[in-house]
Amino acid sequence: MTRQYHLETGIEQQTPAQAKKRAIEERKRLAMIDALQRNRQQTEAVVQDLKNAAILLDQSIEAELQGSPTRDPDHFAFPMAARALMTRRDNLRATIAALCDELTKHSRSQLVLA
Repeated sequence: MTRQYHLETGIEQQTPAQAKKRAIEERKRLAMIDALQRNRQQTEAVVQDLKNAAILLDQSIEAELQGSPTRDPDHFAFPMAARALMTRRDNLRATIAALCDELTKHSRSQLVLA
């Protein structure tokens, strides 16, 4: 029978190997968090660049339509350049939406790791 004194916590001491393993795991976890944060920052920068490009495309579309006799995209006289710019703008918006979804997934995974 062993006696437990009131100053003892009942927690076993870690061996040096266990402590080293735990330290390595902690470093890996912190490195993963850093990588996720860098990835998030890069993705946010790309999203901002794409939003700026979409704004520029809107302005270009408006400039193309200034001299056009029609504003109906289904009309045969609608400028082809404006159609191409609108398609590009719509693709950018879809890309922005997909990247924003990716950012929400990353933020959820960071909450789990933290």
